[in-house]
Amino acid sequence: MPIQIQCTSVIIRNDALNRVLDGVGFEAIAPNSMSYSDNFLSQASFMSSEDAEEFARGLELRGLNRDQESPEFVVVHTHDQSVEPPCDWLILFEYERRLIATLRGNDSRTVIASANDADTDSVRHYTADEIERLFEFVERNDNIDTYRHKETGELVYHARNTETADEVFSRAFEVVWQLRREPGTPALSGNQASALKQPVADLQSLVAKYPDVAKTSLALGMAWFAMGNPDAARRQLDRAAQLDPENAVILKELGGLCLHQGDFDAAVKVAIRAVASQPEDPELLGNLAVSQLLAGDGSKAKQTVMQALKLAPGDAINRNLQNMIDDVLDGRRNHPKTLLELMTPVPKKKSLLRKWFGVGN
Repeated sequence: MPIQIQCTSVIIRNDALNRVLDGVGFEAIAPNSMSYSDNFLSQASFMSSEDAEEFARGLELRGLNRDQESPEFVVVHTHDQSVEPPCDWLILFEYERRLIATLRGNDSRTVIASANDADTDSVRHYTADEIERLFEFVERNDNIDTYRHKETGELVYHARNTETADEVFSRAFEVVWQLRREPGTPALSGNQASALKQPVADLQSLVAKYPDVAKTSLALGMAWFAMGNPDAARRQLDRAAQLDPENAVILKELGGLCLHQGDFDAAVKVAIRAVASQPEDPELLGNLAVSQLLAGDGSKAKQTVMQALKLAPGDAINRNLQNMIDDVLDGRRNHPKTLLELMTPVPKKKSLLRKWFGVGN
């Protein structure tokens, strides 16, 4: 018996399903109410092509084949009746304004349709290009995307279970940013480290799918550093800086990691690039001064921090850094060899009067 399909449908040969399901019916894996079968084919219809693709990947994991030569299931887009990949066993035809699928050689004319298919005009399909050209996004609520037609004001609704790449990134990056680790501080542990495991997995998947997107490498690098894997963090942050070489946020994170690793010459180079991208940013100038001081050039560090203080005289952090640099240059403090040493306050020496009598400085 032929079956009705709508929007984006995954159509599977039942003989292939029987092989991988081992006696369990299609209803055991059917993803929604728009899933049904006849004697030869099973199908699941989705309003979202992303959801259809997610279901298709699950079928592949079960052992079903989708290669070009002999596919056991295909994806059909009803708006243009395209079949991916093309196959010779599927026949599509229209009947009473419905798109029908049947197996070649099936003589039945009884149509299997969804039980709640009362109104065949209730579902309209727009391509991704049409959505982008004709509509503006309004909101997403409970997996329903709402769009407004730019000219008519008509609202259309798009049901979707699968997150977009941007949504996955936003969710992961929010956690990464909340648990951001400052250079020179200990790595996360316990519940905080556990909270980063899923974001790391999501970001790894995004980096694999979209290797040319700098922000995903930035987020993954920050996450690896927070979890105590600076080498993996360095690889990702280096990659992010290559993809977006003038991004001050990326350069700031990379420079901080170089300082943490004791690679002070690299930290200076990265900090110079960051300042070049935003030359009047007091924070970036302060980072450069720290890098120069740890790299052994206290005089340049003094010049840089003075430039930062000209831009923001009330910056307490850079004022404190200036005092540290002055102490090093005047011999009141040893030259720091590590970031941790720089961050550790030096106890004041007591004068003889204070030491002996408890008075004086």
